[in-house]
Amino acid sequence: MSSWLALAVLFLVSKSLALSLNDLQFWTGTGSNRAALVIEWTAPESTYGSTVPAPIADKSLVWGYRFNGTVSAEQMFIAVMAADSRLYSVVSIHPVYGLGLYGIGYHLGGGDAAGITDGKNTNYFAKGLLTSATVDPDSAAPVNPNDLFWSGWYGPNWELWTEQGDAGGFLNCPGRGLSDFWTPDDANNPDSLGVHGQWEFNWGISSRQLTNGSWIGLTVAAGEFEYDTVSPYFTHKHAPALPDPGITALVKNLTGNLQGGRWQAQFLSCTNWLYALDRSSDLQQWTTVTNGIPGNNARLNLADREPPADQAFYRIRAEQP
Repeated sequence: MSSWLALAVLFLVSKSLALSLNDLQFWTGTGSNRAALVIEWTAPESTYGSTVPAPIADKSLVWGYRFNGTVSAEQMFIAVMAADSRLYSVVSIHPVYGLGLYGIGYHLGGGDAAGITDGKNTNYFAKGLLTSATVDPDSAAPVNPNDLFWSGWYGPNWELWTEQGDAGGFLNCPGRGLSDFWTPDDANNPDSLGVHGQWEFNWGISSRQLTNGSWIGLTVAAGEFEYDTVSPYFTHKHAPALPDPGITALVKNLTGNLQGGRWQAQFLSCTNWLYALDRSSDLQQWTTVTNGIPGNNARLNLADREPPADQAFYRIRAEQP
């Protein structure tokens, strides 16, 4: 039997230091290649076409991803969403064009379950990834006002960045340098590319192939170019900042193994949180095998006593009591 332990969590790092893949303590996926996903929540400089409230703070967070073979940035994004119980996203999945990204949120804890509302409809995120939203992405707000959140489609939306050259090989996180904004190839062309320090603006999360040392960045657009003729959408585009140290990881020093016919995950836990071990065969549908274990600021061991005979993915889920 082969099994994979899937988990993505945050880590703390000083903004004054270079951030390396070797600094990441927690990962999702398995394999000899490494990549990273950076997500930054910021307020657009022009909110034309949107009534989405500004994120509560400027925050940049990062997750590590291990893989082998041919893997897309979309696969990494979905795996991270499935693995981190506090991260949630509104997407569409087109059979030809792939993943369409509307909104991303991060549940900081407390209040209700993660959800969004536009005043007419409310959607909740049972498993992190919502593909059938009824909430208007240009009017959405988090149910929990202290969550990090932004969404948009006709208004300012989410943008994709990769390491410059889009060929991997970056041990350290790309830096955006001393400039506040990017340098576009053509500021008047909606399809223009450009760079911001070591980051490169790109299109197509589904078609973007990962290589060892790839960095995928997602940031909130500065405005909406197509409809707002005075928008700073292209002149003031931002690549991700280095990760913010203000949020503590809920799972630390994760290891997993098959022992005595049981799949076990061991990690350092946090007090005032309940932990569960979930299992999936496809990273879409999840079954809880161990639930409601209180964290104690020490090492926990969660086990699947009846793992499947062939293979499975596992994740650690943390919830407040």
